[in-house]
Amino acid sequence: MDFSILEFPLEINQTIVHQKSIQDLSNIERKVLENVFVTYIYYNLELKNIYVGETKDFCTRHDQHMREAHFFEGKFNQCIVIYNASKFTESHVKDLEFMFINHMFAERDITKFNLINRNNGQVQPVYNGQNEMEQVVFVHLWEKYLFEKGLVITRKLSKIRNKILFKYSPYKQLSKQQLEYENEIIKDIYNKHMVIGGAGTGKSILMMSIMFKLINENPDLKMGIVTTGNLTDKFNRVLKQLKLAGKLKFERAGQLINRAKKEKIKFDIVLIDESHRLQRYYPKGHPATKKHFNKKEPQINELHLLEEVSKGIVLFYDAFQSIRPQDIKRNDFNHQTSEYKKFSLMQQFRIKSNIINNEEFDGGSFVKGIQYALNISDDRKFDLAIFEYKNKDSYFQIVDSISDLFHFTTDMEKLHANTTNRVIAGYTKEWKSNPRSKDNKGKDNSQLQYDWEEGYNKWRWNSQHEKWVELESSKTEIGSIHAIQGADIDYVGVIIGNDITVNDQGNLVGVKENYKDTGGTPLLNEFNEEEFTAYILNIYYILLTRGIEGCKVYFENPKVRDYFEKKISEGFPTSKSFSAI
Repeated sequence: MDFSILEFPLEINQTIVHQKSIQDLSNIERKVLENVFVTYIYYNLELKNIYVGETKDFCTRHDQHMREAHFFEGKFNQCIVIYNASKFTESHVKDLEFMFINHMFAERDITKFNLINRNNGQVQPVYNGQNEMEQVVFVHLWEKYLFEKGLVITRKLSKIRNKILFKYSPYKQLSKQQLEYENEIIKDIYNKHMVIGGAGTGKSILMMSIMFKLINENPDLKMGIVTTGNLTDKFNRVLKQLKLAGKLKFERAGQLINRAKKEKIKFDIVLIDESHRLQRYYPKGHPATKKHFNKKEPQINELHLLEEVSKGIVLFYDAFQSIRPQDIKRNDFNHQTSEYKKFSLMQQFRIKSNIINNEEFDGGSFVKGIQYALNISDDRKFDLAIFEYKNKDSYFQIVDSISDLFHFTTDMEKLHANTTNRVIAGYTKEWKSNPRSKDNKGKDNSQLQYDWEEGYNKWRWNSQHEKWVELESSKTEIGSIHAIQGADIDYVGVIIGNDITVNDQGNLVGVKENYKDTGGTPLLNEFNEEEFTAYILNIYYILLTRGIEGCKVYFENPKVRDYFEKKISEGFPTSKSFSAI
């Protein structure tokens, strides 16, 4: 698809609404600015300020900008206008606008540009020529034109799209359903809301969008934002690039509760990502995680305490991602949230739905198949062909060794630059290599023991939790559930360990003695095999739904492999257009 570009200098001044540089354009060019759908970029390279917009009447929109107080902060001195009068519709220019915003935001940690835009969360347009717009027009503009202008530093888009700032950008285009939920929540912030969705359905993206929109519309709003320990650092980096770090902070639930009590804060609203990980009082675990509980009232959990310190609350929840007995029990959670206003997210965003092996591949159908194979769900409405391995283009394959998984992730890195490819596993080995343990004090990395062995090959567990996926060293390590929950991985290798087996009745059951997460096993006096099994299966559900582009699996227990293979052969699609979870 062809496109044209107009570029001219600007003088940002309320008394000079009609720019001389615009008046100096030809009549034909001025008509473009008055009557054609365009995407435009205002910028000042010296001051590192950028604004991206779209309109059908640039001249009128420019006049409006001249009356916006915050717009003058940019002191823009150049403008680029991108157009194709015969091809571009509102959808084309809106899509191009948000591609620019998302990718420029993801570069802010390098470029230090100030993105003046405040809008976010528009519905993703679907239109004729969308693929060409995204794969030809945008790529050419980004990798050639904007790069040569100095507006882009990271030329290769694949590298940009692997960044945390891109994955969790609040400028993401929301689906129609996400935008509908966002509008309802924002109109009623002092209510109790619960957004329910499976792995990869865009819960965290929706949370980020709500957070960003609320704080822009009401800067004095007292907002608390909660996530799990391995995500706080990532999300706070996003806040830093949004220049919100002094106003907002992602915290673990216990940290926010303690701060609210100490500072006597009553939040207007609290947004809780990964709310299935909210905890109840539990004797096990680190003492620091229990400071906010009252031993005399063990029935009071973190959700109760968060409700006490907030007027409104929004939970982002997936019952199948509760992985420890410290987590609030599902029945208790359901009872406690019975009066919450519920919203269900259905569309799958993480696992790419596209054409593989000349056949339709649906990410939501894959997740359904995993849930069925792990006995989490009895819904067989998934396409069994998704689980058939035909060639290297296939999304899924069962392999014969851990070494095969590492060969897979290494090969994919050679074939696809700037991808994040990792091997992850159930918690079936002790963490002997923990660099922070007493036994390893004073040892360097080369002196640490190995946790996994297979023939002559040896590997260690993840060296840390919070930033593990981002580390170069993680490519040769095996990640546990605590290092990857909430993460996206391009190509993933999964070890399903011997902490599950198949009993005499032909059912999957957890094997307590083979599960090595000391904080993840129930107390002996309240051990419940059914609940324990559910935690283990939830862990494997999370591990198996991390992969964006591909997933390979190794089973330590042949019985479990046979069980899994039988289950995934029982699926059947309801139609060619499979429904998401």
